[in-house]
Amino acid sequence: MKLFSKDAFEKRIHEIDLFRGFLICLVMFDHLMWSINFYIFNSSQPFLYWYWTNDIRFAVRQVVLIAFLFTCGISCHFSRNNKKRGLLLLGLCILITIGTHLFQLLPVFSGRIIAIDFNVLGVIALSILFYALLEKASNKNLIFISAILMLFYFFIILSTRLTPDNTYNPFKSILFLSFNPVPAGYVADYLPLFPYIIALPLGVVFGRMFYKEKKSLFKRGEWERPFCFLGRHTLLIYIAHEILFTLVFMGIGALIK
Repeated sequence: MKLFSKDAFEKRIHEIDLFRGFLICLVMFDHLMWSINFYIFNSSQPFLYWYWTNDIRFAVRQVVLIAFLFTCGISCHFSRNNKKRGLLLLGLCILITIGTHLFQLLPVFSGRIIAIDFNVLGVIALSILFYALLEKASNKNLIFISAILMLFYFFIILSTRLTPDNTYNPFKSILFLSFNPVPAGYVADYLPLFPYIIALPLGVVFGRMFYKEKKSLFKRGEWERPFCFLGRHTLLIYIAHEILFTLVFMGIGALIK
């Protein structure tokens, strides 16, 4: 399918693309604030520092990430080969990890953090592969598995993320282990597997229940087109905007200092 296919908007389930497009807009705005704050102001600008550290942003971020994994679950219901999708995405995540660590060694990035160890692409990839093992499971079993994962998160994983003074450390438990992969807390992008993996099986169940015919449930409007375009190409846009923001704002920061 061509990137700018004129009939993609009419053929696809537009409300899912619309929702995903809205989510990627929120992600880009969040990354824009981070790039300006980190690369240009070094957390010295009051509003940007407040935005990046306030509890409202933290709560909204959790909702957006869970919504992304939930939407990925709906897409898994439509996919013919989730194993292939998951492996390709995992391979891309590994390439990004290797690439960013190699670029981090270049003198131009001295004092700037661009290395990525594990991020949302890895979370989505492993979540899809996890579901690929359970593809034949019934809706009840998928809900049961999500409930078990939730209990595992709240009673085991969550406790490992509390520091001695009972503050929350989101960097702990990159997968299932209890350790801090980023001791200083400095990474270009990072996301642990839990709790987000819990949302994907639930998204699959939602897709099975409401999209049995794999047809749109709502009437589409022309105003949706830009968001639906973003929603159709979230992977490309996610990677492109990360590279663009890093180069642009790191360059601006270097010029004004």
